[in-house]
Amino acid sequence: MVEESSDEELEEICDRVYEWGVEFSESTYFEELTEEQKQESEFVVMSFTEYMYSHHGLSPEEWDEEGLEECCLYTLPRKITADESYYRSIAPVLSAFFAFVGEKNLLKKTSQLTRKVKEIDKQIVRNASDPRNWGIAKSFAMAAKDAGVDITNEKEMQKFIALYNLQQLATLKRNESKTKSNPKSRKSKIGRNDPCPCGSSKKYKKCCGR
Repeated sequence: MVEESSDEELEEICDRVYEWGVEFSESTYFEELTEEQKQESEFVVMSFTEYMYSHHGLSPEEWDEEGLEECCLYTLPRKITADESYYRSIAPVLSAFFAFVGEKNLLKKTSQLTRKVKEIDKQIVRNASDPRNWGIAKSFAMAAKDAGVDITNEKEMQKFIALYNLQQLATLKRNESKTKSNPKSRKSKIGRNDPCPCGSSKKYKKCCGR
């Protein structure tokens, strides 16, 4: 991961790729996409471009199969809070986009990128739908979406944060209460003359307690 990336360079890269995207949207490659994919195309291309640079240090000229796989399978699912339609569209949109920029000689080695993103298409969707792959910020945002909160509305999010914190505090207190009321949940001290917990049938002091 790139700890420090140039904001100016990222802005230049995004501006350049955005211009490519405008041309792409007028191409036959774009026309062959489904309506869902067309609607998601700009966000797919621009988010991929941004995270390839900011998290993997790769400008468009440096895009490679390894970086693409890491970005699409792990970085985007961890960072991007979006509906499944976005993740379903990643492979078809990027493969069409790569074919377009390759034909225009804007980038080289696009055939390898196209092959790789098609290869991981289904895995992208699976990874994105698995909460274990989400970052903390995305997990919170997804919880808000599931609760019917408009995550773009600051007031709604503030109310949700306050309620969420109260719920977490209540859960923590319940768990602490259960631990205190259940002797089995607390670790008991092993006496030196007690049977060794390892199952050897010896006394603790003659076995693991030496």
